[in-house]
Amino acid sequence: MSAESGSAQTLVIQPTGGTGQHAGRRDTFAQPLTARLLDSGSRRPVPHAEVTFAWVSTSEQALFEGDRQTITVRTDDDGYARTSPLVAGDSDGVALFTVTAAGAAPEQVEVTVDL
Repeated sequence: MSAESGSAQTLVIQPTGGTGQHAGRRDTFAQPLTARLLDSGSRRPVPHAEVTFAWVSTSEQALFEGDRQTITVRTDDDGYARTSPLVAGDSDGVALFTVTAAGAAPEQVEVTVDL
């Protein structure tokens, strides 16, 4: 489902996986970050839309595979967007990520880097 020209489709981002998990310094987190993109009116999934996960630089560091701070992925047929593996940084604490998609309010997810 995609917005037709001139229509005002409002979308909702639902964090669905990976948030709240823990990993040791420089370890790979067990799960990717996952979010689902839904049409806010019908609650139907929005397939093949771009969703961006971006590390909030004021938080502790956790980066996507290849030392990337931001990753953009397309939703699958059920509206789910999954990141590549997430790797903990050198400092312990909470790492925040903003999840964005066109037509949706941003959401935040977090993971924790442990000693």
